[in-house]
Amino acid sequence: MSVLRSGSLAAWAAAFFAGRVSLDQAVDAVTGTDAPHQVVGLPGAELDAMPLQQALVAWRRTGASVRVVLPVAGDVRGLAGPGDFRTAALEAGETALGPGLGLVPEIVDFYPSSAPTTVLWHAYLTEPIAPDYLSVADAQFDLTTAIRESASALAAAEVAGAGDDVAETLRDARRAGERLNLPPGFPPRAVALVAQAERLQAVLDLALADPAGGAIDRMGMAARASALRPLTTAVRRARVAGYNAEARD
Repeated sequence: MSVLRSGSLAAWAAAFFAGRVSLDQAVDAVTGTDAPHQVVGLPGAELDAMPLQQALVAWRRTGASVRVVLPVAGDVRGLAGPGDFRTAALEAGETALGPGLGLVPEIVDFYPSSAPTTVLWHAYLTEPIAPDYLSVADAQFDLTTAIRESASALAAAEVAGAGDDVAETLRDARRAGERLNLPPGFPPRAVALVAQAERLQAVLDLALADPAGGAIDRMGMAARASALRPLTTAVRRARVAGYNAEARD
């Protein structure tokens, strides 16, 4: 299942800024089993590629927050300019954005090789923008509503393909909420929201891998996709609210 590295970076940056974890602890947590993360294009950097620590130090000097932004076509709330940064963030579907500096991850996974995943963060100078604030409570309400409205389509997505391989993948998707990368002391309601959102995102990823699902014709496929669209949006917004729960405005 995919890992939202910008979300982890935003959450651990907040813990580092608050003094609950050290710089090395934050970087180690964000890196996980990846190869050491590097940042390219960092303003004032001595080398072309710098350790991720340098970006966190640069953000900390501003005294403000880092937020995850998950832009999609038609919804770029919270995404600053200039145009090259916006384009890169849209293509990646994620970015960690702090005052004056945005990082967009380039992820290379060598599966099925045992080589660790490499993550190269592209740094961009960014323009000021008001934060896209969404409370955990509001995001939870919207997610609950979307689940109810998309229940039949989600059920179809979950049973799509009855083979053993799909069933095993689905079980793994349902466990996605157990493998959270959040710092100690993170708000419990935000933890619960992220867990639910990650679990649902994993199921939606599985549904996208089988676009026909339980549909038997094009009309059925279109109806199923339409029914899942509000849930897809609510899950994305829940991830934003959850990972940004400790960001200061």
